[in-house]
Amino acid sequence: MIRGVNGLQAYARALGTSGVDANMPSDVVLRPNDGPDFTATLTRALGAVETQHATADSVLADLASGDSVDLHATMIELEKADIALRTLVSVRDKFIAAYEQVMNMNV
Repeated sequence: MIRGVNGLQAYARALGTSGVDANMPSDVVLRPNDGPDFTATLTRALGAVETQHATADSVLADLASGDSVDLHATMIELEKADIALRTLVSVRDKFIAAYEQVMNMNV
């Protein structure tokens, strides 16, 4: 995806403009280092979901082993893991829909 943005910038530079529109201010043009790193943000989000599921697996194993555990806390951890996974899947679906919409645009 980033390569596509850089490719668009290279194409715009080849046309002799600073961006897609020659009248566009130079601060609007996308640069590779602008904004937060998407890969790092995605990695942190996946790590958080993975940690939540590991915690849920741990409390579920404690419950299954017969240890004295709080059933309510166990159910809350399981629901947190379920909500985290559903949120991740929803974000993935939205990202894929946005990608498909961009790819289907007429240029």
